[in-house]
Amino acid sequence: MKGRAILNYDKMGIKEKRELLLEDPTENYVSYEESKYKINAFFIHLNNTDECYRERMVSFIPMLPLFHNDEVRMEEADYILYCHPYARCEDVSHVAIKELNYIDSLRKPGAEIIVVGKAANAEKLLNGSIKNITFWMSHFTEKLGEKFGLNIKEQYFVWDDEEEHLAIWPVDGCLQKCYFCRRSYMHIPFESLSLESIKRELDYIRKTEPYKLRNISLRAENLTEYGIDIYGKQCLHKLIELIDSYEEVEKIKIPIGLCIGEVTEDIKNALCKSKKIKSVALNLEAASDRLLKVIGKKHTVQQAITLFSALRETHPDLYISSNVMLGLPTETMTDVFALAELIGITQPNFVLCNYYSWAPKHPIANLPQLSESLREYHLKIFLKHLRCTFRKDLDVTHEKIFKRKYSRTAIREKEEIRIYNEDSDFPAIIEDYTSYRIITE
Repeated sequence: MKGRAILNYDKMGIKEKRELLLEDPTENYVSYEESKYKINAFFIHLNNTDECYRERMVSFIPMLPLFHNDEVRMEEADYILYCHPYARCEDVSHVAIKELNYIDSLRKPGAEIIVVGKAANAEKLLNGSIKNITFWMSHFTEKLGEKFGLNIKEQYFVWDDEEEHLAIWPVDGCLQKCYFCRRSYMHIPFESLSLESIKRELDYIRKTEPYKLRNISLRAENLTEYGIDIYGKQCLHKLIELIDSYEEVEKIKIPIGLCIGEVTEDIKNALCKSKKIKSVALNLEAASDRLLKVIGKKHTVQQAITLFSALRETHPDLYISSNVMLGLPTETMTDVFALAELIGITQPNFVLCNYYSWAPKHPIANLPQLSESLREYHLKIFLKHLRCTFRKDLDVTHEKIFKRKYSRTAIREKEEIRIYNEDSDFPAIIEDYTSYRIITE
């Protein structure tokens, strides 16, 4: 069997690599040597298209040399690589179990299944029912490289030539266990990069390719906890000050990862002091202290308002995005009105509105749940009250994001609303994911 390898892989940009990762790569590889291993990566190609940006950029793109044997049938493969898609709220464990049992039924005797990423959480659920299976939740790219003799490992500094920014992941994981999140039941490792190692990497980039420092995208599931594991305290403010000190840096974006309840005075001051920060993500989630406690968030409504106000005062043109949730257990109409009003008060530029998706392992799973019809009614009232709050009509469109065949069908309905406040220069964009359901076939 002919092996395949990427021609001039090191010279490829992220756009080309992303296309290879998300599409069938067979025709895009150049065969030049006999392959030592028969590897099937069908489920990597199938499921990573729905993975988060971090997993694709940090782990899966460096793994591209392993995917050259995608044409190897599962029945013929010596090794079968598996991952499942990202899920913030939804529990897709049953999908992983179903797909892994399917792989087990097809593989030849002695073939090894290697489960990587968040899907490795299935190990506890399988409880030894599948033999000759390996689970790697973190550093799996490096471990695969060692196993198959390739010089590949996770990349925490990635120049995205398509987005034209240097994406940096200084910390992986989140120590919070919000009651609607997968973190509440998945044991995912938490790990920060040291300030010293980050500085060494930035210095190297400044020396070799300084243009890559112009636009920095600072990313993580929860940046506010950066440094706790190695310094014993939150050190995001020191990281911001470090990046801010490079004169080559012109813009800093923080598109995800700030927990309002964990923004210390030092972190707030660093955010307000930096003149290079152009966008930041702060998740409101809910608009009553009672409901915030129900879902396990650390902040209060007043803390959120104070933080938004401080950032607006120091950075009038700052682009602020936020997540909110509807359909939460015990949610009342008062909570719905309060959420619309809080968006009016805090004036985020972009809001991602998620429906709460029930999962049996969530700590709030046993609380009284809203029916689908009641959730839809809450959404209707929420949008109507937003119109009143912002005093402008909303442009509303519906779009189906994707349909997936094979072992499951996932359908997501999106509603996009643009809101313009007569008294504000900050247009808001609301994306409402009105449904997200996983259907095993």
